[in-house]
Amino acid sequence: MVLNVLLLNKNLLEQLREVFLQKGFELTLLERAHCDSDAISMAKPDIILFDVGMHSEDDFLLYLDIVRWSNVPVLPVIYRKENSHYTMLTSQELLKDVEAILLGTDYSDQKENLASVKQYPYALTHYHDIFETIPYAVFLHDIHTGAVRDVNLAATKLFGYSRDELMNENPSIAYPPDTAFTMAHAMKHIDTAVIHGAHAFEWSACRKTGELMWLKVHLSLVAISDETLIMAVVHDITRERQLQKALEASEKRFKAVFEEFSDGLMLVDENGIVDCNAAVEQMFGYSKEEIIGLHPADLSPQIQPDGQDSRMLANEKIIHAMQRNVQPFRWVHRHKNGQDFWTEVALIVITIGDRNFILSIIKDITEIVKYENDREQFQKHMLQFQKMEAIATLAGGIAHDFNNMLTSIIGNINLAIIYLEKKDYDSTQSFKQSLDAALFSASQASELVKKLLSISRKTAGNVENVVVQDVLHDVKKICSASFPKTITVTYSIPPDAIYVAVDRVLLTQAVINCCINASHAVTLMRKEGNPGGTVTVGCSKGKCPDHIAAVHPEAKPSVEYAIISITDDGVGMDQETQQHIFEPFFSTKDKSIGTGLGLSMVYSSIINAGGFVHVDSSLGKGTTISLYLPALQC
Repeated sequence: MVLNVLLLNKNLLEQLREVFLQKGFELTLLERAHCDSDAISMAKPDIILFDVGMHSEDDFLLYLDIVRWSNVPVLPVIYRKENSHYTMLTSQELLKDVEAILLGTDYSDQKENLASVKQYPYALTHYHDIFETIPYAVFLHDIHTGAVRDVNLAATKLFGYSRDELMNENPSIAYPPDTAFTMAHAMKHIDTAVIHGAHAFEWSACRKTGELMWLKVHLSLVAISDETLIMAVVHDITRERQLQKALEASEKRFKAVFEEFSDGLMLVDENGIVDCNAAVEQMFGYSKEEIIGLHPADLSPQIQPDGQDSRMLANEKIIHAMQRNVQPFRWVHRHKNGQDFWTEVALIVITIGDRNFILSIIKDITEIVKYENDREQFQKHMLQFQKMEAIATLAGGIAHDFNNMLTSIIGNINLAIIYLEKKDYDSTQSFKQSLDAALFSASQASELVKKLLSISRKTAGNVENVVVQDVLHDVKKICSASFPKTITVTYSIPPDAIYVAVDRVLLTQAVINCCINASHAVTLMRKEGNPGGTVTVGCSKGKCPDHIAAVHPEAKPSVEYAIISITDDGVGMDQETQQHIFEPFFSTKDKSIGTGLGLSMVYSSIINAGGFVHVDSSLGKGTTISLYLPALQC
């Protein structure tokens, strides 16, 4: 007769195939996923080899089920511990076990196992190996009294009692004092498992040291040596309970903060708004019930100020937030009464339970935007005012040159008239020369007026690619015509064009302001001695020196800059003065000379163009103001 060996693991089947077939056994495979009492019955095995993976609770429970379902020996293929390592039994060793059980072969090393077979025909000594090596605490209880019939090593370690101390005791040995966890409650759970099958619940117990712990208990009926017992597999969930309580407390705190937060808070999922705080209700004029379920864009005008569709743009912002790209942005929302208002919004991904939500933090910044708009208008007015102040400063010097130009024009025209009146003289050549001279002077005057008009115009913000040298040539023409003759102005302008992206009018105005300040430093601000001195204007291209980058966080060491420098040998400044020179209305000059807006406008223009301003000055030695602007690679 061929004996059928049923296996539950394909790898085990491959391992045993050759050895067992040579001995005349038939091998049948039944996958674990399809293992139940009907499948085992249909396989008609003479013995079942049950492979135990990592001594898990599932392995142990399935093993006990198979023992209960079948009426043949169940041999667990477990790991033998050798030199602190677990190794699987060899095919030859398993063959000896099977032959000893089914054929009664008297192997000398199987005598103990054969004796166990007679005592436990369906559970074998290998049952106890699994029982002891499973990492969870396991108790076997009497179904009538609840008394402990057996415990494994993990149970003794968990509770701190020895096996002898636990044997034949009822569960009350580990009950905490003054609690609802009593023997009567324990027996109700046992009765539930007996009547309805597998039963799980949470339970509180004490270690021998008195330390309280929380347990997850799984009860099931098992048949061992023809005796029905209750098996309790116990998990220590104390840490999980502590974490759960901490999570619940955290959620309560989050809810309290959520509700009381001064800014608007909304929770958003794929279906829309799922919650909001009281600040949102007040901000939008809707009740929470009206808001929940809406798409965030439903609380906005259809189109944002930049012309984009609110719903499409909102969806893009949500996608960016889901990618952990947290970037606050400005957004126009709409109140229930139809009034639009500006907000700043930040979208953050948060996890509540096992779900991700978008937390939308909304701050009403209507007043801030209004202030910014007012400030921008004020700055425009101040810029125009400062331009006119600079023109007034230049006008005195220009008036003298302009008068000379007009005198030249008038004189040459008068000469032309005289030449025309002479009858006996061929005045054609002289007449032409006079008109050419008048035309030249008129052209000079026209060019000077154009330069003044260009820097005085109100329009600004026209950023373009500008050649720095062209700006300096314009400044040269204006300053040459307006500065006193006691000032020597020199220019160091390289021939290779240096390009920057800037508003040409603002850059011209900035350089002129610096030149005017330099001229004052060598003339009007000298207390004694001969007024006059040298002003040097130059430009270059290069990276920011380390000692300058160290005091300007906005400086970028890797960027090439166009550097415009205005140097004078005037009165200079101390450190205290240098700290305030860019403040609006700050001035060390007499009030009749200026308002103190010049350098503040220089600073604003250069910063807005992505650059910075560096000042190097010493009392009595003069000042250098350097304007750094990112150079373009043209």
